[in-house]
Amino acid sequence: MLEEDLARAEEKSESFEGKTKETEIELTNINNILKKMEAAEGLQSEREDKLETNIRDLEAAKSDLSIRAENAERQIQVLEENILKLERDFEKEHNDHKQTQIELEELNAEINDI
Repeated sequence: MLEEDLARAEEKSESFEGKTKETEIELTNINNILKKMEAAEGLQSEREDKLETNIRDLEAAKSDLSIRAENAERQIQVLEENILKLERDFEKEHNDHKQTQIELEELNAEINDI
């Protein structure tokens, strides 16, 4: 009976040693996965920081472009007003020129009649 108990104890011991090895292998695999995940987290954190910096840069560029667009719109408005003024001035000068030509022709006609 003692031999049977010893044999059973040895079987249990071998079984527990096998389970211990399986658990150690599983623990090693879990540690490896954890290390990979930590490395990936670091990379993702760096990527997130770069993206946040990129977003800030793009928002600053957008703000700058918005200001430039507003300035350009004001300049366009001023230029359009200047064009309208020049067109009115041109039309007035053109009419004055026609009137002067008419007066000159009338004066020439009077001179020719004399």
